[in-house]
Amino acid sequence: MTSAADKIRASAERARMQVATQPQPGEEHEPVAAAPATRVQEEKPRKPAVRAVPVIPPRQKDIRKNVDLSPDQNDRLGDWQRAAARELGVARVTAQDVLVALVERLLADPDLSEQIKKDLHNTRF
Repeated sequence: MTSAADKIRASAERARMQVATQPQPGEEHEPVAAAPATRVQEEKPRKPAVRAVPVIPPRQKDIRKNVDLSPDQNDRLGDWQRAAARELGVARVTAQDVLVALVERLLADPDLSEQIKKDLHNTRF
């Protein structure tokens, strides 16, 4: 039975033999392909290297927006949601549903967009 030390020595010897068979730096060895003696055509000017621009995939996940409401606004919105749910015949209408519908309408309707801008101007200035 060989000892662990004998196995290590044998492995080290195999590694030394592999290194000895590889060409060392500075040693002469045959070139893989000979360079052409003359050029038949002039070289075309090289195009500058183009850097690869990383392609960023479009965001697939929805983006969260938060809104702060006064207690009165929150109560009135809740009342409106419950009344809308009864009229629509559904269990509930969420604030998320209302806000998404409002944003869609705001972005699609230029008149509403102008009204909102006027409201923002009047409340801020």
